[in-house]
Amino acid sequence: VQKGFMMDKLSITNIAFDCVPQQPFRSGHGELLFCESGHIRIYINQHLYELSPGSAILIFPEQIVLYCEADEQLKIISVSFSKEFLHDLFHSFPSDKVSFLREHNCCSLCEVGESLMNHYIQLLRLKLADSQNRYQNEQIVLCVRMILYEIAEKAERIYNDVQSTTACWQLKDKFVSMVEKEVRSFRSVDYYADCLCVTVRHLSKIIKQTMGYTAKQWIDNYAILEMKVALQSATLSVQEVAWMFHFPDPSTFSRYFKKHTGYSPSEYREALCVMTKRIDSSPPSLD
Repeated sequence: VQKGFMMDKLSITNIAFDCVPQQPFRSGHGELLFCESGHIRIYINQHLYELSPGSAILIFPEQIVLYCEADEQLKIISVSFSKEFLHDLFHSFPSDKVSFLREHNCCSLCEVGESLMNHYIQLLRLKLADSQNRYQNEQIVLCVRMILYEIAEKAERIYNDVQSTTACWQLKDKFVSMVEKEVRSFRSVDYYADCLCVTVRHLSKIIKQTMGYTAKQWIDNYAILEMKVALQSATLSVQEVAWMFHFPDPSTFSRYFKKHTGYSPSEYREALCVMTKRIDSSPPSLD
């Protein structure tokens, strides 16, 4: 990642193919990604998004992100902002728009929209460099807010065009939100069906229709994603991770993890160590 203009709450950076993280991670800040060239697939809390030239996507703090299948032509502009900036950004933003953007946070811009996005980013760079401006923070917040409205407008059009019934998509959104909050304690479809006051069969049918996975697959996939992130922490033992996800003992946790990944938690950690050493020992770029 090459650093660009920067301030305490917000920064603009360029991400190239060889700088893309290889493992899932929990985002510690908000981030807007705008794809200039190339292609990449991104999983955000197990939702799959494909970025191509002209695409934009919004990542919220605490969401789990996994980049994969990036090509060598990839060039992404990243506008990352702190939680404090996010609070300022959404202070007068309609609450329903915030909720909508958390679930429908990606759009492809037309040629006019792509040009407009480039103008917004250029304006942001100018305002970040204008440190003597007494209204710098307010102007930057307004500029980013305009970008979010652009994404929301495009995403709402897509959402209204593709949804079959509002009730189905509302149920899907509630299910996903519940899984993200409670997967460490509950991983059965029955639990979520009971909480949502629907039958297991109905919930599974709707999730399959709207997301392409069964409800159980979605729960397990998201649980494994959370577990992988936890296992990356050097301060947590495998036993502590097992307790974090309410397994009765480390052996039960290991069996669950291996069933869904093909390797044990310890083997996953060993592979991470090998990968980290390989990256650390790589020769510096001559660019």
